[in-house]
Amino acid sequence: MKNVTVLFPGGFKPITGAHMALAQRYAQNPTVNKVIMLIGPKERDGITRDTSIKMFNLLNKNTNIEIQPTNFNSPIMAAYEYLFDLPEDTQGQFALAASEKDDDYVRVKSFLPNIDKYKTIGDRSGRKIPIGVDAIELTVSVDPLKYKDGNAISASAVRAALNADVYSKFKASYPNYDESIIKNLWQMLGGAPTYGDVMGVKEWFLQELESDANELFEDGGYMTPKGSEAHSKKIKKLRKALDKQDTEDGFVYNFDKYPKTIFGAKYLNEGGLAGHMSHPFDMNRSQSLTFADFKEMIQRGLQGRLDIENTVTEKTDGQNIFVTYKDGAVKFARNGGERVNPLTVKELQAKFAGRGNISDAFGEAGTDLAAAFAKVGLEKLQNIFQNGKVFANMEIIYPPTKNVISYEAAYLQFHNLVEFDEKGKIVQTDLTGGAIVQKAVTDANSDLQNTFNLIPPQKIKLGRIENFQDYQDALFNELDQLRDKYNLKDTDTVSEYHKSWWKDVIRAKANEFNYNIPDEVTDILMNRWAYNIKSPNVSAVAKMIDNEEFVEWMRVFDKKDFKKYIKDNIQPFESIFLKLGAEIMKNVSNFLAPNPAEAVQDIRKEIAQIIRTLRSTNDISKMELLKTQLDKIKNLGGFEKIVPVEGIVFVYGGNTYKLTGAFAPLNQILGTLKYSRWYLLLNNRTYKNG
Repeated sequence: MKNVTVLFPGGFKPITGAHMALAQRYAQNPTVNKVIMLIGPKERDGITRDTSIKMFNLLNKNTNIEIQPTNFNSPIMAAYEYLFDLPEDTQGQFALAASEKDDDYVRVKSFLPNIDKYKTIGDRSGRKIPIGVDAIELTVSVDPLKYKDGNAISASAVRAALNADVYSKFKASYPNYDESIIKNLWQMLGGAPTYGDVMGVKEWFLQELESDANELFEDGGYMTPKGSEAHSKKIKKLRKALDKQDTEDGFVYNFDKYPKTIFGAKYLNEGGLAGHMSHPFDMNRSQSLTFADFKEMIQRGLQGRLDIENTVTEKTDGQNIFVTYKDGAVKFARNGGERVNPLTVKELQAKFAGRGNISDAFGEAGTDLAAAFAKVGLEKLQNIFQNGKVFANMEIIYPPTKNVISYEAAYLQFHNLVEFDEKGKIVQTDLTGGAIVQKAVTDANSDLQNTFNLIPPQKIKLGRIENFQDYQDALFNELDQLRDKYNLKDTDTVSEYHKSWWKDVIRAKANEFNYNIPDEVTDILMNRWAYNIKSPNVSAVAKMIDNEEFVEWMRVFDKKDFKKYIKDNIQPFESIFLKLGAEIMKNVSNFLAPNPAEAVQDIRKEIAQIIRTLRSTNDISKMELLKTQLDKIKNLGGFEKIVPVEGIVFVYGGNTYKLTGAFAPLNQILGTLKYSRWYLLLNNRTYKNG
């Protein structure tokens, strides 16, 4: 009996042949009555929801498959909301589409019990899924459709083909469809009428080297001999192609420096291998994020769904160090100079000699890492670290040297892999690199050493907060006020707010000097102070301004004052995400710190001691700093929001972000005030500069 409705939510920008194949496979199941594809609103590279729906109408010939718009970018939220909106008397079985071989299959495991909960308990607003709705697990056995290179057909690959004008790749994304339909789709999406059959260099790099990247980062940081040989051939092909074309597309590969590795070349796959962990509100990230993205982050966080795209991990509070393998020895770096000429174990120990617990932490870390790496094997170490070009960024967690958070055990925690150039500047960061090094160490049975346990990032379990709707409404309201200040929409990027804010500052100052500032000058100064675009220089800009008072103000402002304005510009967004982080982390239990309640009590005691010490001094600046940070903690909800964790790390839209909550102001109090010279002297503690 056909009584099952399959919900298939997704972005579908655009819909691909793989999407349609999976929908068709479900529709062929004898128990399925209907497959409903729920398409989210988010635009991707100019491809809108309306366009994707038109594509669906061309591609679909099965009357049991339909497409419906949803207001939710999160696929799982779209499925839940569909069921919430059903009439109360709805009867029937509903399944969530997921291939047995798809990564999103894990969603089904939480979908089923959540439906049961929403039927009986309901959500925060009192909404309930109709009692007659039964959620079932229904899977189909189907291999993902693939290109000739073995990579799965994906929306990101289709967008890349469009951007590179590669019709052949686009056509391959819709197997078993008549070419007249495919050409219609191509034109619908804005593809060039020439149907260029030659794959562009960027597109070739994306598609052809993606499998090499997967092998490198999934198999312990090295390639098999066969894979390495094939990779070398691809690199030669890439070099030949680049020699024949100009460089107007900006694609550059330094073959002298990186002849045989994907390191150093821009990895163009969506989400990328390279990246930088930052707050969502940081200027380098918020340029591409919309207000709608911020809202979805908030919603996912409060519902305990930040793990939709990847595992959520703990950001730990220890001493940072970089480790590599160079010239047959384990070596270390703490600054740019040392990354060029890294320290041996003995040099590291000498650097921190005479500094008590700090000496022990770094000294024992050096000894343990040397012992651990000695068991890994030369070939694997060379493949991972490229004779000192690549470093593992890691944390030394040593209880006697705690900063803010108390840990009972000693750990060496690997974070990521970072490649540096010959001047010590970052070339590439692999955010999954911690697992690569950890796997190599674990495989060698060397993860337990004399002092430290060598560990990967701590996985964090999240749950839905109790007052989800209240917190969501409050944070959404703050975002809406910022959005509405400059008449923006949810679909607008947050960078549009920042641009308007800086233009207001610049124009207001120009008005003070009765200067009718040209738009060109406003834009140059806005880009300089908001986005650190230093060209043209100040002298060149001054020649464009016919008001001496404004020129003088600009020169003074450019040297120092603009940094305060950067903080003022970011502050309202920072406040929102600090509140979000504080609330989320209050709901987390599996911290690396084994006794959270005891750790929090220790933090409160130390804050009280600092306050008592400050009251005995006349240091107004320290008192003001303390008050500022205490006000931030109060704004987050007070001391009850303090948890023994620096923050959490999560993935959204293929990019990695962090949430820190109350740790930021705590670190200023306990990490800055506590270890200043005056505090140590007043409390009869040893102070040594080093």
